[in-house]
Amino acid sequence: MPVDSMDIVERLSLVTRNAEEIITLDEIRDLLATSPRPKAYWGFECSGMMHLGMGLVCGRKIKDLVEAGFEFTIFLADWHSLINNKLGGDMEKIRFCGGYFRECFTSIGLDPQKVRYVWASDLAGKVDYWEKVVRIAKSASVNRVLRALPIMGRRLSEAEIEAAALIYPCMQAADIFQMNIDIACSGIDQRKAHMLAREAADKMGWRKPACIHTPLLTGLTGPAETPIGEFDEDKEMNMRIGAKMSKSIAGSSILIHDMPEEIRQKIKNAFCPPKEVRANPLIEIVRYANSKK
Repeated sequence: MPVDSMDIVERLSLVTRNAEEIITLDEIRDLLATSPRPKAYWGFECSGMMHLGMGLVCGRKIKDLVEAGFEFTIFLADWHSLINNKLGGDMEKIRFCGGYFRECFTSIGLDPQKVRYVWASDLAGKVDYWEKVVRIAKSASVNRVLRALPIMGRRLSEAEIEAAALIYPCMQAADIFQMNIDIACSGIDQRKAHMLAREAADKMGWRKPACIHTPLLTGLTGPAETPIGEFDEDKEMNMRIGAKMSKSIAGSSILIHDMPEEIRQKIKNAFCPPKEVRANPLIEIVRYANSKK
């Protein structure tokens, strides 16, 4: 349906469907009422093959916002990937992976004429971007920034963390302000970085971004009784982050370009106990693949 023929209720339904958390609904409703083409973004580390969680959950939510009339930016976070030692910290490989992500998003139905791709490198060459990074860092304590580090997949219990890691959450917040984003999108595991951005906005009088957080698709191996590592202070969230679909865990993920026989075998071996809905990856896949609400 063309966006011009939709009312605010219909657009709001698109924006919020299949989201786990909206911060805040009133802010987004006001945005739709006052801005003809609001800006949203989703940032992705360039870290390897695209799996079903990224394609199905993230890709569908991006399509929802594009359909609702948003100017949507897919942010290819090459500098962030370097800080997080993705692909061995090899920037050439990281950039190649970012190009691969672009092709993958196109293949799953995101029209490259309707989304915008921006590299972190595009922002990093600007002095005013680094001024924002520094101002955000000055607005927060070290402990507050450390609490946002699990967005990088780091364990809270790790004693040795590279000093560069402390810059990462401040960069993620600065990305939002540098691109003048109205709504920041991510999985629910990254919400703390968005809260850092909202807190910084309050302190510095900047416009505060609204946020859309999507669920985490459980890996095919299911949740472990005891998650390996500590990713969040909340026990339930810690379990969910530890159990999410990951291409780095053998048997955990379906890659978007797996052959049909590979997918059938992975589904056959997946965690799917009878009468168990919670943290059941197959039920989640069916739900997000078919849901229109």
